[in-house]
Amino acid sequence: MKKIFLYGFLMGLASLSLTSCNDDEDQLSDSRVTNYVLLTLNGDQTMYVDANSTFNDPGCKAELAGEDVTSQVQVNSNVNTGEIGPYSVEYKAVNPDGFWASTTRTVYVGTPLVGSVMPGSFRQNASGAKVSWSGYDIDMLTDGEGLYWVEDLIGGYYEQRAGYGDAYSMKGWIKVEPDNTVTFVKGGNVAGWGDAYDEFLNGVYDPEANTISYDVVYVGMHFNVILKLS
Repeated sequence: MKKIFLYGFLMGLASLSLTSCNDDEDQLSDSRVTNYVLLTLNGDQTMYVDANSTFNDPGCKAELAGEDVTSQVQVNSNVNTGEIGPYSVEYKAVNPDGFWASTTRTVYVGTPLVGSVMPGSFRQNASGAKVSWSGYDIDMLTDGEGLYWVEDLIGGYYEQRAGYGDAYSMKGWIKVEPDNTVTFVKGGNVAGWGDAYDEFLNGVYDPEANTISYDVVYVGMHFNVILKLS
């Protein structure tokens, strides 16, 4: 009886050992290396293009495990040189395992300018209390014919002064008319809060000082902004 028990015990160990070896072999056979597509932009990541010109996309190179797969790159672009403003070009490619890689180029259409927030700019709340601020640089673009894209119509008050970042800038387009009045064209949204300006008032271009000044009414507050162009 003891011999039978010992024999059965040894057979069980052998079966367990064989099963364990098979499991290890299955795990080894399933292991593999996943290679991801490596994307490299041709040219600069940020480009400036004149309004009403032609945008020549420098493209993007792609490699997969040392092999050139540039022909497999998909390109999504919203660049419209007929209108000043910021645009993007996305390049993406997928590997055989379904993993995507992507990179993006930013394209600014228009002549770049800087609007420096000048002393005299202020924010006034409903109670009449004022907060003055100045010294921040606002990115701008122009078509050379009076149209301007402004990276933050409220002069960097939340984006830079408060440090909230780009989502809290109020991007928009304004126009200097022949009589040097300044009118609002479009935009005026603040993505971070999901709202927009209420009114745009008192826009004036001073050609002698090369400044644009205006008032923006936003969520019950009054922003008086003076931008020195350079």
